[in-house]
Parts: sequence; structure tokens; C-alpha cells
Amino acid sequence: MACTCQPGKGLCSSCLQTVYQRNAATVGTPLYAKPNGEYTLAQVEVFEEQFKSNIVEDIQNSPLLKAVKRYPDFYTALDQVNGSLRDSDLGGYDVLAKRMERGKLTGLEFADFLENSSYTPATAISSSQAQGPRFFNELNNYFNGSFANSILGGFCALFGSIFAAIDAFFDLVDAVEGLVQDVYAFIQKIKNIKDEVLAAFEAIKVKAIIEAIKEKISEMVKQVIESICASIANFNVEAITGPIPNPTPAQVLVAQRAEETKGELENICGPENAEKIKRKIQALIDYAVNLFANPSIEEITALIARICGLAAGIEGLFGKLKDPLNDFSNRYNEVFNTLSNASNRVTGEAIRAGAIRPTEEQRQRVINRARQLWEDAGNPPPIAQEELAGVPTWMQIKNNTHDKIRIQGGWVTNMVPPHEGWTRLNPQVKVMMMRLQREAKNEGYIPSYLILNSGFRSVQYNEDLRSRGIGAAKNSQHLQGNACDLTWPGFNPRSENLELFVSLAQRIGFRGVGYYNSFVHLDIGATRSWDRRS
Repeated sequence: MACTCQPGKGLCSSCLQTVYQRNAATVGTPLYAKPNGEYTLAQVEVFEEQFKSNIVEDIQNSPLLKAVKRYPDFYTALDQVNGSLRDSDLGGYDVLAKRMERGKLTGLEFADFLENSSYTPATAISSSQAQGPRFFNELNNYFNGSFANSILGGFCALFGSIFAAIDAFFDLVDAVEGLVQDVYAFIQKIKNIKDEVLAAFEAIKVKAIIEAIKEKISEMVKQVIESICASIANFNVEAITGPIPNPTPAQVLVAQRAEETKGELENICGPENAEKIKRKIQALIDYAVNLFANPSIEEITALIARICGLAAGIEGLFGKLKDPLNDFSNRYNEVFNTLSNASNRVTGEAIRAGAIRPTEEQRQRVINRARQLWEDAGNPPPIAQEELAGVPTWMQIKNNTHDKIRIQGGWVTNMVPPHEGWTRLNPQVKVMMMRLQREAKNEGYIPSYLILNSGFRSVQYNEDLRSRGIGAAKNSQHLQGNACDLTWPGFNPRSENLELFVSLAQRIGFRGVGYYNSFVHLDIGATRSWDRRS
């Protein structure tokens, strides 16, 4: 049997059996585990050696040690957060309230919370002061613990090896909803129940217990998902990199990719998905329960163990969602420090050899003067980090309530998946759209928000438009996410405001312009224009 051990979860039965067989075949070798899976005293020595060998590494990887080294304002922030907690009403946050009854947050707790929630000390302070309920809810979830470490998770861990009786239901995940009632009816027909009244009574008791567990576990998984998703929403590129007054194109691309990744993860994280997963878990549990018309205690044990394993597995999968953002944070600081140290050494050698090197302040002044000349000549300013962070996500615009960007058109309903019309739009185009909306509204060219009639197009959707004779170019800039078709309330294809709007768009950096009866096309391809107005 293949080993299925999970890190930090102890040895699984398959591994224990392998260890026992290997040790039993070796004369004089102490048995680390008995056939029933119980550890022998010899295993205590193994754990002791593991502890000794890992203690230095464990201390170095302590969240507190890493946080203090990374954030000089760590303890100041801790004091301010403790002050916010002390002065706030924590009614409704039962776990957090019980924790605060024991005293202030410790440095270790705060550091671990920061690491788990994608906060920095500065953003934790601002969130605790400006978004109290949300911040307190995240802290409450943190102290409530992830599923694997919670009281219910510990309850699930009490169960032994999982029986194979219901393995098959995992193969039917995608068809569960339609199968539950059919399977239950089928089981009722084929099972020979001697005392149907007694069987029905026992089934009611068992199902009442399972129903309570089902609701508890599915709701807890939903809370875990929402907690992880809140952590993703807290991710802030500038909080990690610090303000960069004059970012290089490479730095802009790095920030763009980080914001794109965050946006992609937020699409997965929406409340609809959390509720959908909760319903899916409940449907899976219903299906599993209905495999047994009158389950024995062993079958109930297997069911609950499977349910617990499912919950822990889903938590683990969603926990992995944060990995790209955690990787960005860790790698950025690592690479930045490495390059800075190498650059300082080279600069020192050059100065010793007689070269002239300006200070960082002088270099920034030269860059600022050059960029000012660039902008004075009519060129658009470079994209800033805060502009990238300010671009709305798909979740923010999809319901058409955003005050700057709305959506409409066939892509919203006919492209699969529709969110790619926005999420795969070039970040540069999205920033330029936001600039255009802000400045056009300020100048009075448009009354309020812009409406995105078309953004990124998939090849399939573009071909569908072409087959229906809707004038989509075969090599459209939309296919690269470099174009947007825009309109707004009161759009007039022959108005002076449209001409002023287009001139502003060109100053902002759009090069391709196409005039249509109900919208204007803008892209960052080659400089050109066309007119399809009737």
C-alpha cells in the first residue's frame, strides 16, 4: 500500500505497517510502531532527536522573529491594535472576546496573524481603525483556528482509518445533486429490512446527528474560505515594496502581474463560490448518508471520517490559493535585498577606482526632471503602483453598480467565461481607462461612468462575432486584451464631446481609434483611425 502521510499529521496506517514490517525483519532494531499503529517508547527517542535537530530552524522561522526583522514598527503597531481592541465593543466576536479577557495580544500571536492574513503592521493599524468589524471578524476567525486545528477538527481526528465502503461517491462529485434521491430510493428497494418501523426510527436518529454535523462542517468550511479570501483582498503590493517614486518598466510589470494574480484569485473567492462549495459539501454528505439505509456504528464512523477528510481537503486547497501572493512577498524582499547588496558592493568598488556615482536623491531628481520634460511634451505619465491597485476587480464591476466602470454587450453573456473580458484586459489599458474616465468626467465630456462594451475577446468569441457579420477583425487588438469599446449614458456619435473625449484618450496614450454609432473603439496598437458611423 502506498504511503499517504500528510506533513505534520503523524504517520498513516499504511506507513506504520511498512515501518513495522521493515523493523521486524531487522534483528536488534527497536520497533517504532506496533501492528495496531501504537507508538512504542523507541519512537519517543526519534521524536526527541527530530526536535533537537529542528529547534534552531524552527526558531529562525518563527513568525515573530521574521516580523520584527522585517518591520521596524512591529511593536508600535501591536500597541495600537491592542488599543483599538481595548476600546471597541467585541460583542458578536465570541472567540476574540474570550481571548482579550486573558490580556493583550502577544507579539507571537500578532506576528502569526499578520502572516496568515496578508497584513503588514501599517495596514493592520489602518484596518483596525477604519474597518473595525471586518478586522475583528478576521481576528475572530484566526483565534477560532483553521478547521484542522479547531475543536471540530480535533473531534474528526479521533476517528481511525477510513473504510472503503463509500469511496465510490467521490467519483460522482459532479453528478451528486441528481443522484441523491435516486440512490436513496434504490437502496430502499434492494435492502431487506426485517422491521421497517424500527429501521425508520433508527434512520431518523442517525440522520439527525449527521444533519447537525453536516451543517456545522459545511458552515465552517465556508468561513475558512471567506477568511482566506479576506486575506487575499488584504494583499497590497505597495505595502510590500514600499513607495517607488520612479518605477522602472520592469517594476511596473512585476506590480502588474501581482495585481493580476490577486484579481484572478478574487474571482475564485467570491461569496457565490463559498456558498456553492457549502452546498456541494452538503450534497456530498447527503449522498454518502443515503448509501446506508440503516447504518451501523462503524459505517457512521466512516461517514464522519470521510466528511472530516473532505472538509480538511477543501481547506487545504483554498489555503494554497495564497501561495502565489506569499511567494511574491517573500521573493520580492529576497531579490531586492540581494540586488541592493550586490549593487552597493559594485558602487563602492567603482568609487574607490575614481568613478563618480550620484546619491539616490540626486538620481531621483534627474529622473524626475526627465519625466517632467516627457510629460510636458504631451506624453502620458508612466503607470504608478497605486493606479494598478486602484483598478476595480471583476467582482466589483460585474453587478453594474461601480461608480466609474459598468459593463454591457454580448461578451457578458456569450463569452465563456465572461469575466475574462475584464480580467484578461491589459492592465495598462485598464489604468488608462480609469484615467480617461476621471479626466473626461472632470472636463464635462461624459456625465459619469464609462460602459465597457467589449474588452478582451477569446478567439472563439471573436470568430462567433465574425460568423454573425458583426464586424470583428480577424487579428483584432481585442484578442490581445489591448482594446476597449467604450460608451456612456447619453452617448452621441456626432457630438463635440465625443471629439474632445477622443483627443483626451490620445493624450492619455491610446493610439487606435474607431468611430461607431453606439460606441468608440480605443486601443494601444499602431496609430490609426477609422469611421464606421452611418
